[in-house]
Amino acid sequence: MPRRYFLILFFISGFCNAGFLPDAQREELSKLVLKNFWGKAKLANGDFVRPSSEAERNILPISDFVADRVIDAGEISGLGDWCKLDWESHYLSMTKAARSNGMTGKQVAFISVLHGAAQERIFSIMSKKSSCDEQYRGKVQKMLRQSEEKASTAFN
Repeated sequence: MPRRYFLILFFISGFCNAGFLPDAQREELSKLVLKNFWGKAKLANGDFVRPSSEAERNILPISDFVADRVIDAGEISGLGDWCKLDWESHYLSMTKAARSNGMTGKQVAFISVLHGAAQERIFSIMSKKSSCDEQYRGKVQKMLRQSEEKASTAFN
């Protein structure tokens, strides 16, 4: 079994609730999202997100701490998607918490895109492995529920 599958299965088995992607891949994912963010992502009003300056174009609109929490949530949503569970309420609780904590529209848009990128990465890895069975389904359901319950404090 490749190392990445072993690590994911280790975490799913209850020893951890997120943090599947190594730090280097998390940083790479954040940079990739930033590179493809401006002028492509949309704000809540439907306008495309634009940087206010050229300097802003190269800076994450959220802290590294928040980016890590968002990637954690995206990973859990990716597992939920793999198990065909309701991951959308998990995602919505995260964006609601971001807004409640005073994040701007640009920041919430970035959070949404970063979450989606992490979700897709984990879904892709797990889909290559096999389908989600009942053993994992229950554990992933629990992870989604716990993460959703913690969403209001995720960005503090």
